Amino acid sequence: MRFAVLDINNLSSITVDVSGKKAWVQAGATLGELYTKICEASKPLAFPAGVCPTLGAGGHISGGGYGNLMRKYGISVDHVVDAQLVDVNGKILNRASMGEDLFWAIRGGGGASFGVILSWTINQK
Repeated sequence: MRFAVLDINNLSSITVDVSGKKAWVQAGATLGELYTKICEASKPLAFPAGVCPTLGAGGHISGGGYGNLMRKYGISVDHVVDAQLVDVNGKILNRASMGEDLFWAIRGGGGASFGVILSWTINQK
């Protein structure tokens, strides 16, 4: 059995688009960093996710993204509108190029590893 461990800690950029109510978050960013960037950009905007600020956003979202706000706003993956990942062939794919089945799978629907998630584009509430 072959496996690899990837350190994506340096993939931690976050860009918040207040007017479009979207954010782009790289997979190595933590939930605390994401919440802080959103709060600095706009007090009323939020993103429903977990309560542990040191949890990696990439893994949390790809596992569904359960959190305290899910009863009101749903889980994190309900707000994902795009993603970038590297597939087994080294190609960088987005939602349009990966297709809806793979896009569903990387948001917690597949229960396996389908590539390396680089970033998510999310809607904010």
